[in-house]
Parts: sequence; C-alpha cells; structure tokens
Amino acid sequence: MAAGLVWGKELYFDGTKVEANADIDKRIPRFHWEAKQHLASLFVEAPSEAKSTERARLLVEKYDGQRIVSSRTHTTQARKADTHVCPTDPDATPLFSQPGHSRLGYNLHYVVDGGKARIILASLVTPGSIQDQTPMLDLARWTRFRWGITPKLAVADTKYGSLPNIVGLEQDGLKAYLGLPNHSRRSKLFSYKDFDYDAQQDHYVCPAGETLPQSSYDHHTESYIYRTSAKVCQACRIKTQCTTSSYARVVKRSINQDYIDQVREYHKTEVYKKAQRKRSVWVEPVFGEVKQWHQGRRFRLRRLRKVNIESLIRASGQNIKRLLKQTGRKHTPDPAHSMALSAIQLFLDDRFAYHHIAFIPSS
Repeated sequence: MAAGLVWGKELYFDGTKVEANADIDKRIPRFHWEAKQHLASLFVEAPSEAKSTERARLLVEKYDGQRIVSSRTHTTQARKADTHVCPTDPDATPLFSQPGHSRLGYNLHYVVDGGKARIILASLVTPGSIQDQTPMLDLARWTRFRWGITPKLAVADTKYGSLPNIVGLEQDGLKAYLGLPNHSRRSKLFSYKDFDYDAQQDHYVCPAGETLPQSSYDHHTESYIYRTSAKVCQACRIKTQCTTSSYARVVKRSINQDYIDQVREYHKTEVYKKAQRKRSVWVEPVFGEVKQWHQGRRFRLRRLRKVNIESLIRASGQNIKRLLKQTGRKHTPDPAHSMALSAIQLFLDDRFAYHHIAFIPSS
C-alpha cells in the first residue's frame, strides 16, 4: 500500500479447490472419531493456542466445516462431511470434481485488488463442504476494515450471486457486480420473468392477462406469495405452458426483490460487462500462478488453521514478487526466492503472523 500498488476501488472474488494432505480412503465414522477425542480430552489438558488477532481468528474458525444455517436455508440433505471424517486431517472434506475421483481438500478464496498490480488483499481457506459463496460477505468486510479502503465494486461470477451476498454488498455501499443464476432453464414452463409486476396495485399479471393478487407470506424464503383462484387457472387456455399444479400457479416475490432488480440493471451496462471481462483475466491467472509456481495444488500442512497459514505465506510470496518488480529490480525473483523472502519477513514481523492477511510491507 505504501508503494501505491493497491488501488482499492474494485474487489474481485474467486475460489479454487486445493487437495488436502490426507487420503479419502482413510475416513471413519465421525461419531467414532469424536468419541475418541472426547475420551482423550478427559485425561489430557489441551495446549493453549497462540494469541492472535481476534477478528481474523473468528473469521477462520467460523468456517470450520459445520453446516451454516440461515433463515433462507432449510435443506436437510445429508453430507458426507457430517457422517465421516479422516483422522489424518479431520477438517478436510470431499471434493467431488468427477464421478469416482473424489478426494479430500479445501476451498481457497482470494480477494484481489482491481489495480494493475493485482495485489491479493485477503486469503481464506475453508473446508470443501462450505459453499463457495458463503464467506464472500465476511471477506469483503474484513478487507475493507483491515486495510482501510473504500471499494465501489465487488465483482464475482454466478456462483457468488446469492441473495444474502447481493443484499449485504448493496447495503454496505458496494455495487454487487455478480452473475445471477438462471432458474428458468430448469423447466419449459413460464418463469416468473414472464409475469409482469404492478408495484402500485401490488399484483402480478400472467401471460394470459389474469391478475395474481398477494395471498400470503412464506417465512422460510422470506417471500410474498401471489396466486389467482383455481377456477381461473383451470379455465386458462395456456395452463399447460404455465403450471402442472391442480390448483393454481404461484409466483413468489422476495422482500429483497428490489436489490435483485438493481443487479439486473447492472447487467445491462457496459461497466458491468467490462468488469466481468476483467474478472476472467484478473483472479483466475493468480490461482494458476500459485498452483504452477508455488506448489499450490496440494497443501503440505494439515488442519484448518495451519492450511490457512500455508495459504497466507504463498499469497504473500505472490505479492512480494509484484513489490520487487515495482521497486525496479531487473529480473522478477524466482518462486523459491519469493517464498524465502516471505517466510523471513513473517518471522521478522511478529504482528503479521497468521492474522494479517496477504500483504507484507517492505522492510
């Protein structure tokens, strides 16, 4: 930041899968492993953890692989991570990349500055059972408060376009330049986009011209429900194109629909299209760099806290290469040299160890 490499006006988010240092075939039932851990804790006092910055420690510990439930999540689908665990690395969870080729691993998340230097502002490793979009808001807020920057845009692809992320970013003052999933492809029936909403009358108008007034409220999805009478739907000439229900077609409108509509308006602008084109060449090559030149395809360390430390050291090495290039060195240092400089600086500056993410100031 002192060298002027951090622009701070745009944040780019993305994630990649990294293999863990553990074998998926070594998994055992979780209740068996937890019982052994409980018995061991009755007789041996656990060593105290080293002190670290509370905010960063909580950020890592929040994503410990436990199921994160919100008011908008009411699924009961079982996960392998809930029933089985690998004693070698209990925090690693299955990565289902290809059928029959599952392996244990983690999700690595980067927040990259929109400046020309592409400085990594934050790095976070979560178990593979944590969905990619889940830590986005925490990373955005951590980055802003930790480095004191005021970004205007948050750019990511469709997998980050969840309603909590859109609402949170917009309420925080960042334009949510996120892709939106297209659920209309799942069915050949009319989607909610084919229904016109009348804000003044607070009702929808279906493709056949019938009115769907507001009828109730769904607390699980935080949405208002609009429907017409079964008699009207049964007599409709295009019912087979609209619904398979024996009662009537239902349309839901989220209480945060205005934020979703705002993001759709962003999609029509050239600024959004330019940001998405920039994203594809801004973050993904950074992941390619860490995997190709910094041994980032597989973690050497085990457990969530340690793989986060390993990830921070690699990200710091990537940033140091950019800093050395900016300071006028004729040749960019090789990866091993950059990693050595990163490790030395970490030992020299104890304040940075573990909790100051990604950027190391010059000595």
